[in-house]
Amino acid sequence: MAVVAVAFGAVGAGCLWEREDPTFGSFCAAAVGGEEHCVGENLGPGAAWSQAEKDGALPIEAWATWPNNKTLDDIVASSYSLDVWFGHIDEAIEYVRDDASNAESLRATLAGKLASLLDEATDRQRALLAQAPVDAAGNFKAAMIDKASAEEEQLAAALAADKQAMSVVQAIFDQARSDAAPLRSKYAGVAARFAAYRASEAAETAAYAALSAEASRSGIDGLDGVEQAVLAAAREASRAPNELAAEAMALSAELQIFAASFDEALAPHEELLATHGAVAPDMTSGALRSLSAMLGYVQRRVARSDATATALLGGIALRRQALEILKANAGAREAIARSRIRRASETFVEGARARVEVLSAAPPVSEKLGLPLLAERCGELLALVQMRPLCEAAGSSWREAGCAALRGRFDAAEAELRTGLPRKIAAGLAALREQGMAAAALDAAQARLDAGDVKGAAIAYDAAVRGAEGT
Repeated sequence: MAVVAVAFGAVGAGCLWEREDPTFGSFCAAAVGGEEHCVGENLGPGAAWSQAEKDGALPIEAWATWPNNKTLDDIVASSYSLDVWFGHIDEAIEYVRDDASNAESLRATLAGKLASLLDEATDRQRALLAQAPVDAAGNFKAAMIDKASAEEEQLAAALAADKQAMSVVQAIFDQARSDAAPLRSKYAGVAARFAAYRASEAAETAAYAALSAEASRSGIDGLDGVEQAVLAAAREASRAPNELAAEAMALSAELQIFAASFDEALAPHEELLATHGAVAPDMTSGALRSLSAMLGYVQRRVARSDATATALLGGIALRRQALEILKANAGAREAIARSRIRRASETFVEGARARVEVLSAAPPVSEKLGLPLLAERCGELLALVQMRPLCEAAGSSWREAGCAALRGRFDAAEAELRTGLPRKIAAGLAALREQGMAAAALDAAQARLDAGDVKGAAIAYDAAVRGAEGT
């Protein structure tokens, strides 16, 4: 369960590719004693799970791999690539927890291959993050003391012939040095607290893992105590970073005010400085970049902690339900199972019919130009295509009523993704060019279309249509 602490939010990766293309990563699953089965991320975790079910008994662990055309450094250095991969991790965990609804498989998923992949990425990202505060602190100190002093000496030499002007600039630098001293002290304090907070991540993760293990061993009477402990851990995990973030934001504001005041004081002397080839020192940008990096780390870690606590509480609720069911007699258990299967089937049928109804309607059109808006339809088509393995799986009996409504739409949806939408996007871009719209936005959409990224092209095309209409 410790690995959930590094799970993040999700981002869609595209809309048109070969069914087994792992360019954007893969979903994998393996049963106990079985081999690994991996499918392209466009097929969804359910496809890998269905293949793994054929190899052996539960539990089955599931995981998501990062894109095969990216190195680990590429992944941890790119916010977009991380969001894509973490989105797939969320999909895998949600499938095991919500669709497969198997607690032992969820535990195996959170502690298995997924854990090792995320640990590897986390270790690499931690190594990169560790450099930022140290370098920023050094740059800040140099900017606040050494460089200011050096520039001051340069100015003194360059302006020796103009003692009156030199004394004015000298006074500005002296005042800046005086004003910077308390800011430098505050920054050192924030950097030290951030380093201590970053070093506490392993202990926080271990605490959540211990609570997960305790929940797995607890009976119904003990689950309330574990639940309260999880809530307390989540509150504590948010308290310190929230205080650190508030302090960092306050210091960032002070630094910006200081920089603005310094620039304003030097503004009347810009011509004099330029005449003598003197350059005003940049005394804050390094510290501001470092504070921004700290805030980014804090926000991501708090989000991971909240997601971990939420997942733990969800797992505790599932365990409580399972234990209550086990206490019932065989007849009651069977009745509960039938009821849940019936509800799941009804929900799936409702969702399938709603999806068919949405896709049966024509896409919406823009208000002024009457051009179709296609990004939302592209997403609906992709979601439908990704459901195909679920309806082709041997164990889809409870989904059968819903799958019956969907089967006739799969081929048409794939054809529309492959040819229909690209033609509509191309025609819409041509119409916008005729309207005289600036080429930059249209060229960006066309480039995505040419690269086979129909989803990205549809989003860029919709944005271009709304931009042309001023909406």
